[in-house]
Amino acid sequence: MSSTTTVSPLLRRLPGGCSALLLGALLTACASSQTLSIVPAGWGRFPVTSLISHPDSVYVRFHFVRADPKELVFEAEFSNAANHPVTIDPASFYFLPLPDSAAKPAAVAAASPVSAASRRLAFNPEMRLDSLAHRRDELADKASRVSLVEVLLLVASTAENVASVNRRETPIERTSRQVRQQGGQVFFEVQRVVRAAQAQQLHTTVAEQSVSSLRRATLQTGDRAVGLVYFPRLDAARQLRFVLAFDEQPVSFDFTQETRKLNGKQANP
Repeated sequence: MSSTTTVSPLLRRLPGGCSALLLGALLTACASSQTLSIVPAGWGRFPVTSLISHPDSVYVRFHFVRADPKELVFEAEFSNAANHPVTIDPASFYFLPLPDSAAKPAAVAAASPVSAASRRLAFNPEMRLDSLAHRRDELADKASRVSLVEVLLLVASTAENVASVNRRETPIERTSRQVRQQGGQVFFEVQRVVRAAQAQQLHTTVAEQSVSSLRRATLQTGDRAVGLVYFPRLDAARQLRFVLAFDEQPVSFDFTQETRKLNGKQANP
């Protein structure tokens, strides 16, 4: 995948440090007032890691990394100690919401059984990277060109300036016209700078995730694969069962998640 987009020079267009302020606002706009903690079910205060040995001598390690606004990020590691190759495909990984083990017995019994329809598939790493790259290129293109609306505004401003020559403007009217026209130019310039910052951020994200994401692979004897896997968030469920597979053989990991406000008050007990 090509990732040659360069947009950072656009961030220097606005004077007086405006571009830095815009970039800071961009990076903090989506800051969450809550945090999500995820730990292996029943592990208490032990480290947030899981390691199992499959009967087929394939070792699988899976642990929680972080919670993004719309995604759960885990790291998965496969080590093939079998005497034959095995294939892993992150696009087939999924998780299931489970009945809350901390709930009262009656509530657990009343919970609907887990079904295939409740599966949440992990994001396909190839499709995810392609989508991010497409959005990056789209934003970079918008940041580097003049929009039709901006052209029409420029034409209207030019016509207004020509018309002002043939009539007597008061100093207040002239200043008002100039300020209005400059405001329109600044508005479109700000839009380009914001899009340039977003494109630059996505450019970095694509470059990093193309290396760090777990991809489909066939592991020969002694081979190891490790990388990040992205799942959709499901804050409403307290208990989650993640299912990873190699050669269509499932390996499951149960986790408990809890959403808390940043001030320490519990949001979803």
